[in-house]
Amino acid sequence: MPVLGLLLAILPGWARASETVTHPFVGVTHIARSETSPRPLKMHIVDIDLAAPGIAFKVTPHGGARATIKETTLQFLAEQQAQIAINAHFFEPWPPPDPDPGAADLVGIAASDGDVYSPFDGHPPKQYAIRPNAPGLNLDRNNHASIVHRNMSDPTGHAVAEPVALYNTVAGNEQIVSNGAVTAAEGDWNNQLNPRTAIALAPNNHLILFTVDGRQPGASEGMKVGEMANLLLRDYGVTEAIALDGGGSTTLVVADPTPHVVNVPVGVNDVPGTLRAVGSNLAVFAQAPDTATTAHHPSSARHPSSRAPSSSPTHTASPGAASNQSGSQAAWVVAGALAFAAAVVAVRVWRRRH
Repeated sequence: MPVLGLLLAILPGWARASETVTHPFVGVTHIARSETSPRPLKMHIVDIDLAAPGIAFKVTPHGGARATIKETTLQFLAEQQAQIAINAHFFEPWPPPDPDPGAADLVGIAASDGDVYSPFDGHPPKQYAIRPNAPGLNLDRNNHASIVHRNMSDPTGHAVAEPVALYNTVAGNEQIVSNGAVTAAEGDWNNQLNPRTAIALAPNNHLILFTVDGRQPGASEGMKVGEMANLLLRDYGVTEAIALDGGGSTTLVVADPTPHVVNVPVGVNDVPGTLRAVGSNLAVFAQAPDTATTAHHPSSARHPSSRAPSSSPTHTASPGAASNQSGSQAAWVVAGALAFAAAVVAVRVWRRRH
């Protein structure tokens, strides 16, 4: 027990965290992460190397009586024969009418394979949550990713201020990390605990997709927007991030090897495991490796783009077993804990400097 107490004292918050890291596709790292503090949380982080061979994207295309035909994220992935898909834009009408016509207007800039079909919105619905002319994230045909802002001289709202061609573009309700600083707004809506979805840029030409489940007491209770922004900045080194539609829309699907939902959405009446038809999704296409690797880690080395995958097995010792060791063995455990703590500090300092 003294050794366990020392470990917990040295590593507050870390000892309770766990994650499973997989490399399901070339250039793709998937992290399934659980936390017990500050509340039960289940998160998924997908780190994509935009320079990896075979990586490509597609946003839900224009179609139907409004901007898009609504689909669940699972349906969209299967339809596109993609490897990963995540929900994207806020959409209207919401709540849907009864009967639901199955079509939606997107809130904010949207493009699919070069077709710019939804403009920036200077007067968005639900302004308690959605900022006017919220920035978008564009992935051009060469996988160059960048944040884009409205060109205010264009009255149509379809043009951007940056010298880039819109190709596959998503938008959310606000930019929550800008130039390496948290810029999430304060407010009642942002401070609610909810399922959340985000998309972000990280150093070394990496794209981050993020989901956290919520509205599931004791299992995963959701995050505030500021908490999500701080976690993405602190643990995954993102420089820019946009909050996408969350709540019951939050869904992440991976075809590894067959299409399946990896998070636990609350898409219909907040029932866990139910899927919502949403206004848009982002599909990711990737190559399958010869063999995927899996490792289980404590949450000490967060950012996969800054480390090489490890195929070495890990071992976990139970507190009961540790309490029965001799004094010399306990000393080795303490020394290991101190070394681990030093490594954690070093990683954090490295991230701040890079």
